Amino acid sequence: MRIPAALLAALALIPAFGWHTVAGERCASPDNVTSVSGTAHCLQIKTYTPHDGSAGTLAVVLHGALSRGGDADYITGTARISATYGAVGVAMARPGYTLDGRTSTRVATRDKHPWYWHRADEIDSIAAAVEALKKHHGSERVVMVGHSAGAVVSGVTLGRRAPLVDAVVLVSCPCDFRKYRSWHDREPLPRAESPVDYLDSVPKSARIFAVTGKRDRVTPPFLARDYVERARKRGLDATFLLVEQAGHGFGRLDESAELDEALWQAIKSPGR
Repeated sequence: MRIPAALLAALALIPAFGWHTVAGERCASPDNVTSVSGTAHCLQIKTYTPHDGSAGTLAVVLHGALSRGGDADYITGTARISATYGAVGVAMARPGYTLDGRTSTRVATRDKHPWYWHRADEIDSIAAAVEALKKHHGSERVVMVGHSAGAVVSGVTLGRRAPLVDAVVLVSCPCDFRKYRSWHDREPLPRAESPVDYLDSVPKSARIFAVTGKRDRVTPPFLARDYVERARKRGLDATFLLVEQAGHGFGRLDESAELDEALWQAIKSPGR
């Protein structure tokens, strides 16, 4: 029997998009230290706690799309530094990615068709996990730190799930995703969420820090700078920081005084 081409194409999508039941994706027994449940995912995390045991601030760090492959361990340093600044630092593997040798459920962004990037359901699932961590640690404040695609999740969550998040540090952020796609001469993605679309919902008490490398050719500086300017016009406390000699990769940015200052301010200064 000859199988229709349309059916073959649909079957080919199954491994890429992961057609699983929602119930099967949540953690069986999350401890909120090495794993946490979102609404439709079991997310792997690595937790660092301050020496004094304080948990007033929770800092969740999210990685980018990792389009060249590899794990997400590069964000653990920022989570660890967050703990030295007095926050519970949590490095989180987004759906489908591996952290500390453990893989979160579902499919990684890099393995999906672009039309499935930055969907609201996935962002909301990560936000639910952040909310669960906040409750578990008894934290009063939440800071989200995101690199590239992780910055999209963080920036959207700031407005979409207000007032869950008190401050964000958006690193190499494609904060206006439509402009990002257009700049790369790529077709628009109508269902992709974008931080700029949620600025009107961001609480006035929130703090926004956007950090971009001057040599970034993936998410050029104007994307974050324009976002910050629009935020400030709405009366928000927003700061843009440009890192000389840095590109899109997290290495130079992670070691920069600009990112270090933004992280410190986000954790230690509650804002107005």
